[in-house]
Amino acid sequence: MSETTNSEPNPDFAGVISSVVALVRDANGQVLLASLSESGPWSCLGGGVFGGESLAAAAVRLAREDCGLSVEVSHVVAELSGEKYRVLYECGADTTYVATVYAAKLLGDSDTARAPMLVRWFAPAELAGLDLDEFATAALADLGLLQADVR
Repeated sequence: MSETTNSEPNPDFAGVISSVVALVRDANGQVLLASLSESGPWSCLGGGVFGGESLAAAAVRLAREDCGLSVEVSHVVAELSGEKYRVLYECGADTTYVATVYAAKLLGDSDTARAPMLVRWFAPAELAGLDLDEFATAALADLGLLQADVR
């Protein structure tokens, strides 16, 4: 029997990764998104969940670590999964994300100065024209926030 180490890609691996999104919206319905640069691509606030970590705790942690935001999560808005959330990595790993989306409120003790990602508010009408990553495109569409560009 051959032994496989973690450093060797395994194209036969088909895994499911639990992830979360903190969906922060303001009173006017604007959505808070994050990016490494002002030109995008823009992402939802969230990411992968550590083993043993609750989904709600992961949403709060990721908003703080990635964006310097202090958020409070409340109810689950949606659970997203399916073909649109499938990623085939260059190493051959085939992974599907299952994302739990929480409604989140921005708290006053946020400090974005040292955070690796920028954050910016966008009106739903602006979302269709943005450079969104694949996950954000799928998630915002499934949440009914990504409106088709009507001209």
